[in-house]
Amino acid sequence: MAQLIGMSEEVKGKVFNLTRDETVIGRRKESNLMLDATSVSGRHCMVRKDGNKYFVRDLGSTNGTRLNGRDVNVDLRMRPKDLLQVGAVELIFDSDEPAEETHEDGLANTTRIEIATGPGSKPASFESISPFGSRQKSSSAIWWIIIGVIGLLAVLGAVAFVYLVLGMK
Repeated sequence: MAQLIGMSEEVKGKVFNLTRDETVIGRRKESNLMLDATSVSGRHCMVRKDGNKYFVRDLGSTNGTRLNGRDVNVDLRMRPKDLLQVGAVELIFDSDEPAEETHEDGLANTTRIEIATGPGSKPASFESISPFGSRQKSSSAIWWIIIGVIGLLAVLGAVAFVYLVLGMK
């Protein structure tokens, strides 16, 4: 039996069995496989079974459908271990069909599935996530000096005000 295995956070670990000859994937409740994600269109794409082969076709979605990083503009055949991207949602295709080393277009199938034995953990540091680099920590000392000077001026201003008010009596 063919299935799609969720890889993205929204669907991680979920298994979607492809039991129909045509499975419409989308955000609408009427879809055969409903993905509740903002990057998924109402009727996003369709997986079609032809014998023991499976094909994917984009249905005019806003954010596109990709198979192993390639845009799906026509019916593309899916093979075990292929990465299907529906908008920003990633799914791995699996079936009883033996995986082939290359596709008909000559490109190698380089998708690898790794099965985790336990719960995932967050990285020790998230500094490498930002495309803008990590924050500069040296600038915090300058801010403390500026705040200190402003505070000192406020205290001196308050003392001068009290001295002037008391000195005028």
